[in-house]
Amino acid sequence: MSRPSTFSPFPRLPIEIRRLIWASALPRGRVQLFAKSVPWEDWRLYPPLIARVCHESREVARDLAVVRGFPTAQDKHNETWFIGSRDVLELASGYPYPLSNPEPFFAAAEALAINAGDFGGDIKHVVRDLIGGTRFHAVKVVYLVAEQISTAYWPRFRPDLTEQDKGKGTILDLCDSGDLKSIEDYKAWARSQEMSPVFPRREEVEIPLRAALDELIVEEINAFRHVTAPEPQDTTTMQGASQSHQVLNRDDPWVQQQWKRLPDFRPALLVLGWP
Repeated sequence: MSRPSTFSPFPRLPIEIRRLIWASALPRGRVQLFAKSVPWEDWRLYPPLIARVCHESREVARDLAVVRGFPTAQDKHNETWFIGSRDVLELASGYPYPLSNPEPFFAAAEALAINAGDFGGDIKHVVRDLIGGTRFHAVKVVYLVAEQISTAYWPRFRPDLTEQDKGKGTILDLCDSGDLKSIEDYKAWARSQEMSPVFPRREEVEIPLRAALDELIVEEINAFRHVTAPEPQDTTTMQGASQSHQVLNRDDPWVQQQWKRLPDFRPALLVLGWP
């Protein structure tokens, strides 16, 4: 039996259910690059296709998106539609940024991506902000991008995304069984085309990343503890302050408590394509 292409009773559904259906139809996994040195036109995300279906679908998409415009002489309607619950915010080259008001993106994002080789820069600053609670209150996962892979066959990883999203890239989570299967399926297809793509193995990437990340998190938790420790007022409190400035290790209960507040950090690949 062929699948029906229309669902006539849809307009008669309660509006709450219709809105849930529209929301579930939004694209997932688009990458919004946020970088100091990259032209705005190269990293904006276009309105999702369902925003063009009807007034109701556009309203749902706009309600869930951070929509910001940066008009240029060539494009008066230059804007991005970043959907924090569906898209990935990639932080690169110079976080925190001097751009005008990036905080709405930071507040909406549920997934971040950072260059895994930048533990002294972007990762350090992001971990510090996460521990201090100053930004990224909705973030659930941080992807540490171990490698970027460019391929003209990028859509094979994300066939659900549309033509307008090609070239923006997608994140492959090396801890996710579905993404690992996508890699293996792609490699099998590539071999049938007499190609030999090389992908890093999870265990090769994860062990050194976890070691470096654990060290950084303990360091930043201790730094946060020292900053928030009360100033000594007398001899007794001075002794207490001295104890509070001792360096705690990962097994300390207070460190563990702070650690649990952080999102999940996962090794990942960034696959880039082109239209």
